[in-house]
Amino acid sequence: MSVKTDERMRRAPRQGRSRETVRAVLEAVPRVVRREGVHALTTNRIAEAAGVSIGSLYQYFPHKQAIFSALHERHVEAVHQVIERVMVERSGTLEKFTRALVEGLVDVHAVEPELHELVAEHVPEGPSGFRRALRATFERVTSSERMLFVLPNVIEALVHGISQRPHPIGIATVKAETVETVLTCLESCRTA
Repeated sequence: MSVKTDERMRRAPRQGRSRETVRAVLEAVPRVVRREGVHALTTNRIAEAAGVSIGSLYQYFPHKQAIFSALHERHVEAVHQVIERVMVERSGTLEKFTRALVEGLVDVHAVEPELHELVAEHVPEGPSGFRRALRATFERVTSSERMLFVLPNVIEALVHGISQRPHPIGIATVKAETVETVLTCLESCRTA
């Protein structure tokens, strides 16, 4: 078993040009995956696709794991934006709230599913962090311990399952089935 390396960026970008370099590196990863597949994802190939030197890449990212961690942080921010938007727009029933939340989370996870699956493999704490965020979200709208256990676990499993390929039934059907399954679990929690 290998020694765990520091998974963070080597240094944070402070100036506009530095932030642009980091952004270019992170945006290059999905392009490489889409065009050439996961097997082509090397730091050299990422730097080339980003239009930066390998030395510039290494100024910020000591290895691929740090890139995956930064991509995960970007994804977590997108998830938090969905959660906060749904909380702000919250109106109506718990069902409407849950539907809006699940639909937003499905949409975030349906973008670049191959990349999401790759990042999830390299940042294993992602699912547990997602469940914790979901529980905290539902704690803001319910005190039912049953719901607080069931809903975060079901949503995490179904939403993260979206990145698994292939989808024999299409993403629109996957989204509809995910929402319907979560709403069925919500109803089950209420009647138990």
